[in-house]
Amino acid sequence: MYQKNSPHDTVDGYSALDFIVCVVYDKTKDVYLMSNYRHRSGLWFLFAERRPNETSIQTVKRVLDPLLTYDADQIQLVKICSTKTLPFQGHDVLFYAIIPKSTTVINVWLSGKVEAIDFERQLNLLSDNETVWLTNNQLKHVSKLSRLLGIEPLTLNKQFKDIFHSGMKSTNVMFEETKIPQTETLSKSNTTEILLLSAKFTPTIQEKLYEEYHHTVVPSDYLNLETFKQLLRRKGLESSELPHYFRAFDSTQRNYLTYVDYLLGLAALDPSTQHGGVPAEQRCRYIFRYYNLSNNQRMTFDEFKLMIKEIHKNKGQNLVGEALNEEALQMFRSFGLRSSEQTLSLMDFLSGVGQLRFRGTSVLFRLNTSLIEYFKRTASPASNALIIQSFTSNRTLSTKPMSRRTASTPASPSLPAISNISIHEPHPYEIGTHIVKVKKTGVVVDITSLYDMEITGAISGSTALFFDDDHAKFDRINSQDCFNQRTHANEMLNGLRYFERGSKEGGPALKDPYTWGKVDMSAMARCLLVLCKQIYSIFVKENRLLRISSACYILGDLHGNFRDLICFEKTFWRLGPVLTPASILFLGDYVDRGPEGVEVVAYLFAQKLLCPHKVFLLRGNHELRNVQDMFQFHSECRRKFGPDLGEQVWEEINRCFDTMPICALVDNRILCVHGGIPSLDVKSDFFKLVSQIPCPLRDPENESALAWELLWNDPLSNEIQDLEPDNNGFITNIRRGTGYFFSSKALNDFLQRNSLLYVVRAHEVQQQGFKVQLNGRLLTVFSSSHYCGGENEAATVLCDSNKLRLIRLDTSS
Repeated sequence: MYQKNSPHDTVDGYSALDFIVCVVYDKTKDVYLMSNYRHRSGLWFLFAERRPNETSIQTVKRVLDPLLTYDADQIQLVKICSTKTLPFQGHDVLFYAIIPKSTTVINVWLSGKVEAIDFERQLNLLSDNETVWLTNNQLKHVSKLSRLLGIEPLTLNKQFKDIFHSGMKSTNVMFEETKIPQTETLSKSNTTEILLLSAKFTPTIQEKLYEEYHHTVVPSDYLNLETFKQLLRRKGLESSELPHYFRAFDSTQRNYLTYVDYLLGLAALDPSTQHGGVPAEQRCRYIFRYYNLSNNQRMTFDEFKLMIKEIHKNKGQNLVGEALNEEALQMFRSFGLRSSEQTLSLMDFLSGVGQLRFRGTSVLFRLNTSLIEYFKRTASPASNALIIQSFTSNRTLSTKPMSRRTASTPASPSLPAISNISIHEPHPYEIGTHIVKVKKTGVVVDITSLYDMEITGAISGSTALFFDDDHAKFDRINSQDCFNQRTHANEMLNGLRYFERGSKEGGPALKDPYTWGKVDMSAMARCLLVLCKQIYSIFVKENRLLRISSACYILGDLHGNFRDLICFEKTFWRLGPVLTPASILFLGDYVDRGPEGVEVVAYLFAQKLLCPHKVFLLRGNHELRNVQDMFQFHSECRRKFGPDLGEQVWEEINRCFDTMPICALVDNRILCVHGGIPSLDVKSDFFKLVSQIPCPLRDPENESALAWELLWNDPLSNEIQDLEPDNNGFITNIRRGTGYFFSSKALNDFLQRNSLLYVVRAHEVQQQGFKVQLNGRLLTVFSSSHYCGGENEAATVLCDSNKLRLIRLDTSS
């Protein structure tokens, strides 16, 4: 471990461990002077570590005097990267801009050519520390080979050129304060944080990794292939495999890695990281890139075969020849591919692994030893005792004007900054990875990947260079599945579109609207069974009390009314939930009474799978087996799919119902529930009790009295005001034969006790589709029109901008 410098180790305000970088640019020929650092296999600006008792200007002269002539007034400090706040001794980096005299002889490398040049061979011919003048185009070509130390010669190009062309008259010095990127686990909803948590990468481990990274890459801030190899060899990986690991870590395909790239790649490699849920999805992305030798996001059969061979090798089996070919082909076909001439996409690979159609990936892409054990072996006692503080950003940039005298003094913590947010820091927002084209009628007509649009000019070159695939769009599998038509969820929605529409060909109807026609219903049943398995894993992880932020649509009972559900879709989320600003909350009772309970459930399950953080489904009193037996959903399943398959579908759907959340809070002030408030003791902690409701909950009547009342209770209405409630405002619900009625007093006490404003519930048909009750603190919403042949309307509640807006839906047309 490095020790902090003592005061006598500093000269002109900076430590003797500083790196002085000389950015030499000739304006006439538009070329930069680069040096070849053979031990790190890359070209970069000229730089040197400052010696004790040497000023930074003296270091510049020591580096440049043997190479070119220049005037002293053509040397300017332009950028400072300070490491003073790091918990270990880092290297400050000072960038100086230098313009050579016009008499300097400049021979541009390879005469400035880029076409028909074998750059790899030409670079290998350069001796160590040999200097060459490169054009910007040549720098780009060298960069593609990962033969720069880092991409600063490209990223700093414009900043420095402005200074060079200003005649070196600027007195502004850019100041950056280097800090460890914030990667502590703050929320389990962030995939980056979940991956780091699974790998057991504590703040201490992350600090040690950053210290190791910093001392390897400085004065650059990036890993190239060679410096990556140096770090990974220490972790016990074979040298021959390291280019494949580098490709896997390099999610942006820019041939260089940031610290965040390095950190997340190690988390995916660590043997402590579980191979299930979110961490497995992230690990599978790395695995795909590792074996995708062509690095084009389309895995060939030969590349896939290497993966199969490695799976067996890790199990102690040596599968070769025809046996390997046959098994690989069989596994290849499990992704829906028919021949070895086809290629496997990343999204299909993730989908196949996630749906357990392809197994064995858990043994791939692993270190032999965890990073915790690695640092236990290599760290000194002093480093083990480190106490790590929390860091909030990578670099804080200031462009405050500084005189040269000011710039040569240590950075002050009070230096004002334009922004304290780094491009490497987790953001609350990120750019979506798909562009959707929509007709003026609201119909989606085209979906394009953002990365496919670079050639159209819709993405600038600098954006393409910096766009971080696994950070800025880390773990987009749920988002991407919304646009992947081959997922079971989208296949089900496409089938339901067919069900909704009639079919004609110039004569009598081949299929009436809202019928299946000659569709093989067993295929639909199999797809629905897959959806049930997938949705179960989502429901079972959700809290019994959901917490939702506005804006949010709230829908009441649907009762097998698929037609009204489609009306709601076309009116409020025509582009799909993922492209709708508001969340959508359903209050239960999806089946019975109406003829299309299966279709309603299939639609809601599919939308929940595609957008689990915007579509929320609560349980109603008809999501119970004994209630369905009394009505019709059980018989509907058997009628549509046959006795045996129908029974299986019915049971799997109800297995999902058993895990549904019971109630929800919107903005922590509006309680949403199917039935009503419970008759609890006034001292009871309602929210704590709800969180303790068992999951799965097969028989709420006998397993949870609280859940039972939340599903069944009703407000006391005018028709039964003659009944006298008890002192707490509850009375037995004689109309339903179970549960309770609750009065205005009971509701007010409940709201006050739990710091709530309103209760929104369903459970009762309303003529207008809604009803405002109990002194305006209770809203009942019903979302199925013409219920049981009646004339009632359907409605929804919109929670937005501190308003509860009641919207009636005209379903007549």
